[in-house]
Amino acid sequence: MGTLRTSPEDHAVQGGQGPRPLGRIPALLALLAVVAAAVGAWLAEGPPAPAGPDAPATTFSATRAWPHLAHIAREPTPIGSPGGDAVRNYLVDRLIALGLRPEVQTGVGARTFGADVTAGLAKNVVAVIPGHASTGRVVVAAHYDSTPTTPGTSDDKASVAAVLEIARALTAGGQLRNDVVLLLSDGEEPGLIGAEAFARHPLAQGGSVMINLEGPGNASPSSMYNLTPGGSGLISAFAQVPFPVGESAVTGVYRLSGFHSDLSVLEERGVIGVDLGWSDGRAYYHHPRDTVANFDPAALQMQGENALVMVREVANADLPQLRAAPEEVFFAAFGTVIGYPGWLATPLAGAGVLAVLAFAVLARLRGEATVPRLVLSAAAALIPLMIGMAGAAGLWAGLTAWDRGYASLASDPYQPGPFRLAIILMVVAIVWGWFALARRWLGPVAPVAGVLFWQALLGVAAAVFLPGASYYGALTALAGGAGGCAALVLRDRRPLFALAVWTVAALPGVVVFGIGGRSLGSALGLAMAAPSVVFYMFAAMSALPLLDAATPRARVLAALGPLLAGVLAVVMAGAGVVVNRFDQERPRVAHLAYVLSADSGRAAWVSMDAQPHPWVAERAREATGAFDLPLPHRQSPARVGPAVAADLPAPEVTVLEERRRGDTTVLRLRVRSARSAYQLNLQAGAPVIGGTIEAYGESPVPLPIASEQSGPWPFEVQFFAPPPQGVTFELHLRGRTTPKLAVSDMTVGLTDIPGYRPRPLDLERTPSTGGLVTDSVTVVRTIEGRRK
Repeated sequence: MGTLRTSPEDHAVQGGQGPRPLGRIPALLALLAVVAAAVGAWLAEGPPAPAGPDAPATTFSATRAWPHLAHIAREPTPIGSPGGDAVRNYLVDRLIALGLRPEVQTGVGARTFGADVTAGLAKNVVAVIPGHASTGRVVVAAHYDSTPTTPGTSDDKASVAAVLEIARALTAGGQLRNDVVLLLSDGEEPGLIGAEAFARHPLAQGGSVMINLEGPGNASPSSMYNLTPGGSGLISAFAQVPFPVGESAVTGVYRLSGFHSDLSVLEERGVIGVDLGWSDGRAYYHHPRDTVANFDPAALQMQGENALVMVREVANADLPQLRAAPEEVFFAAFGTVIGYPGWLATPLAGAGVLAVLAFAVLARLRGEATVPRLVLSAAAALIPLMIGMAGAAGLWAGLTAWDRGYASLASDPYQPGPFRLAIILMVVAIVWGWFALARRWLGPVAPVAGVLFWQALLGVAAAVFLPGASYYGALTALAGGAGGCAALVLRDRRPLFALAVWTVAALPGVVVFGIGGRSLGSALGLAMAAPSVVFYMFAAMSALPLLDAATPRARVLAALGPLLAGVLAVVMAGAGVVVNRFDQERPRVAHLAYVLSADSGRAAWVSMDAQPHPWVAERAREATGAFDLPLPHRQSPARVGPAVAADLPAPEVTVLEERRRGDTTVLRLRVRSARSAYQLNLQAGAPVIGGTIEAYGESPVPLPIASEQSGPWPFEVQFFAPPPQGVTFELHLRGRTTPKLAVSDMTVGLTDIPGYRPRPLDLERTPSTGGLVTDSVTVVRTIEGRRK
């Protein structure tokens, strides 16, 4: 991109004829217009006001859904808990009241995650709203279980309440074309257990479409963050929702991230679908304070209203035709979904490269830049990017050094807004200051070409490796390069026209990269803010021509803008510290658990916190790099301390059968908890090549096998919500050796453990993400192997 105004001194630097001077006021107005467009794009992603109780019967109302949420989100309800039973009964009653005929599907689900097997006994609630000429089924899903550490308001009971309200709105309207299956699943949190069980249900068979409502955060906007391969036909339905937020770049990155939802299970069985969920409020993810009081009804309105519209669109479509739609690249901006065929990703990236090359050649021919300066500018454009990423990392490092409470949260403070604004202001200060210096040494045109070079390169790389993200770079480089060529031609004779062209050329980069920066900042949190900084950097750099025209040439005056932005960034960071002070409403979190060896009779307090809170350090003060008892997920605690051995029964193990089948050993065990455990663990000291899992009263299911099994305990299976009668495992092992075994059971709650002291009021439990749950009691028993 070029410049709108140069001084005689600049002519000498650039070696070209000076253009007709243009006042800075029009340039400032153009720059403000572009900034306003970026802010408008963010505001367009905000939620609507909650609809009231008198909203039309066929529409979604958060006010009508709220009593459901208040009823089911009173306490943690992990799979198999009495609270979960109460929630399930409530859901069944509500669906019956709508005239539906729900069933409770009970079944075992099992799947692998990394080197481990996760299984359990789930109880799904399933109901059908029949269509009049069904071409398939539309599954509308949410899960009603929570982790043991949270009431699960946002993850996922608000979505469950939304499904109830959606079901009411659908039954209040005319009959849809396709059958709508309501799936309120159990056991999603420990490992998609209910979805695995539902995959065997007759309603899961055939070419279904799934709209899954999830809660990866607790605040708006509600976005479409996952789209299955082959599901591009659903983009047309997504385009009809009233508040669309989502983009193919995010769905592509999500699919590379390793995260899963209930949709992942059915996708493996040929289902196409989308995940809709809240993309902000990461601090409350699985947090004990993910309560109704901390949840916004407007967020529920956005999620539910979007989902209802999308369900209606898909339920009235020809589902086989939807599945035949070609791949599409898309993103939402200003409440509109913009998309184009996926095959255009590479041509558009190539066009962006050609546009930037044309701009560089034209700048050279007009004497605006030399080849060495163009090359140096491309290298120099990396400097602000590196400074910005270092600044973001330094902000989080400084916060965690100031108060370790930040490090214990799930990547984001309770109120991240001031810190996010501080990052944006930091980006403005860095880009503005860098450009003021680069302009003096390289002229105003070459740095713009250097920035466009990296955008074009980003577009090409995305087109090759992640086509859904190719508009980042491809479209912005095409707009910037083509607009830059036009502006350079118009600038001398039609400076106002050139200003208008620059403004239009800057808009795609500022808006698109700005939206991407907001999305990444919300999803990754302040702890991983570097990627969002890169996007904000490209957004700011897209406006360099307007910044050039609006910034005085005098050194002192040119430094005022960057300095002011930097000061404001520091002020906002300070404001963030003030509003995020830890107290009873916004507590620190800490991990503490109790482990008892049934073999030795010795017990220990353990913590996964490397720098424990003083309350934890009272019991688990000693640092350790190893732990001699096998824990879930093969975890090793960071801190340990001696504990009084409680009188707790060990899990019971009964060998039902042990036989040799050729070179294979078949071992059948029944494992039972005498403590009504939330979770049973079975670990083996040798790889397992096959087998089955059977919960009492249920049919056996195949034991899924992890591809990699290594270490002292190569095999591990975790079973959640085990029945009182126990679980039977059949293990197939190579060779004629019975390996050593370890069994453990886990309950939640430390109140009855000797030496336990309740937490301070400003200290909460660490959000559960698997493994050894905080405030859990685990009893471990080992069995030595033998050779025959």
